[in-house]
Amino acid sequence: MAKDETINAIPIGSDASAGTRTYFKNIIDAISQIQQFAVMERSDYEIPEDFLTLRGSLNFFSIGFGNGFIEGMVFTLLLAIIMPLTHSEYLMELVSLSFPLARSRAFLWMLNLLPVIIAVTLCSYLSRYRIGKIAKRAVDALLVGRMFSLIIKAIIIFVLLIAFYNYNDVVAYGLGRSLAKINVGFGHGVFLTISKMKEHLLITAFRILAIFTGAILAPFFTIWLVSLYRAYQRKKAERFWME
Repeated sequence: MAKDETINAIPIGSDASAGTRTYFKNIIDAISQIQQFAVMERSDYEIPEDFLTLRGSLNFFSIGFGNGFIEGMVFTLLLAIIMPLTHSEYLMELVSLSFPLARSRAFLWMLNLLPVIIAVTLCSYLSRYRIGKIAKRAVDALLVGRMFSLIIKAIIIFVLLIAFYNYNDVVAYGLGRSLAKINVGFGHGVFLTISKMKEHLLITAFRILAIFTGAILAPFFTIWLVSLYRAYQRKKAERFWME
């Protein structure tokens, strides 16, 4: 293994100066490190049990947590933009003059789900590298970190949507009245848009919970099912050669 690769390994030794890289720059770096573990273990390279220290596991947990946070944040920002569009014909027509696809609610929902779809696909890609003891621990730590981040984000969004539902009239009136001082027509339009959103807020809140639940479970099921299938194929091959 090259010198710079050894520095990035988790951990790099057992002496007093040994340690782990404090943080990965992004999830791609974390996946690349997992790939290195998988290549070594797939090649029957003997890796000590304590090669991945607690610090190393926390690094993977942190990158998973951070990735889940960014994923949830982008989803929330897109939701804040798309929800008014889907409940206001005026805003939809206004935006569609420059972006015709804005007329399609199906497209808007797919756009909203795009960060979740990308993240789930990226995490599911890890299924091919969940082999051996070290790579498995690294993958699981990353997924658990992402899971905790998404659970927190899902609860926050759910609570905010429920609060928005309960105080929808107050928000609509207050914001509409404030904006009406600048432009009466715009203020009235904002009031109507927010008011119309109320009847959809509850179902949206529970829909968000369902989306985040799927985003959390999909990588786990994909990775673990592939691992189980791989183990089954390996045992089947062993039985074949023993007969």
